[in-house]
Amino acid sequence: MLAVHAHPDDESRSTGGVLAFYAQQGVRVVLVMCTSGELGDMPGGIKPGDLDHHPQAVATRRRAQLFAACDVLGVTDLELLGYHDSGETGQVPPGAFCSIPVETAAGRVAALIEHYRPQVVVTHDHHNPHQHRDHVHAARVAHLAAKETGIPAKLYLEAHESLATTTIDTSSVAELKRKAMYCYESQSLIGKLTARQRSSTESYIRAIDTTNAPLPETDLFAGIRHHGPDLPRW
Repeated sequence: MLAVHAHPDDESRSTGGVLAFYAQQGVRVVLVMCTSGELGDMPGGIKPGDLDHHPQAVATRRRAQLFAACDVLGVTDLELLGYHDSGETGQVPPGAFCSIPVETAAGRVAALIEHYRPQVVVTHDHHNPHQHRDHVHAARVAHLAAKETGIPAKLYLEAHESLATTTIDTSSVAELKRKAMYCYESQSLIGKLTARQRSSTESYIRAIDTTNAPLPETDLFAGIRHHGPDLPRW
C-alpha cells in the first residue's frame, strides 16, 4: 500500500487506522509526504505570521514527529518530497506545493509507484473544496500518478461515511492511531479531530479499480488477495 499525504500529521489523523491495520497484516506500507509542514503551529499555538513563528524550526520539529508516528503505525518506507507548505489561506509562498504543476509532482510520485509497485494507493479527497489546498493538490497528484503508471489495482480517496464505497473497521488499531496523533503535540491534533477522524472506522471512495470487486467493500485489498496469479502479492 502507498499513501500520499500533504503534511506531517495528515497520515495519522486521516489514514492512520488503515496504515496500522494493514501493517499488522504484513502489508508493506509506504508513505509519501509532499510537504515539510513549515506553516503549521509552533509549540504554544504560535501561528504562521506571528512574530515568533519560525517556519524552518516547525519543519524540523514536524519531521521528527513524523518519524515517531511512522514507527507507531508500522510504516515501512517513508519518502519525503520536500515541497514547501502552501498554507491554508492567504498568499501562496513562492515555490509552495500547490503552485507546482500537477504533472511535475505526479512525475515524482509515479517514479515511486514504479519503484514500490503498490497494489493500493490512498490519499486525500480532491473533490472537497473545503479542504486545505495542499490536500486537494496531493490528491490530484496521486490520482494522476496512479492513472499514468497503471500499476495500482485500486486508488482510494478519503470520504465522509455517507459517500463511502469502502469502510474499514479500524477499531483493533484505534490505540495505535491515537498514539501516532499524540506524536504531534505541537499541532494539538486531538482537539482538532473531525467526527470521521474520531471514528473507529475509516471511509473511502474507490476512484480507480481494476479488480471489479463488488461494492460496498470492507477491505481495501478486496479483489486483490484472491484475484489470480497474475497480480503481485506482498
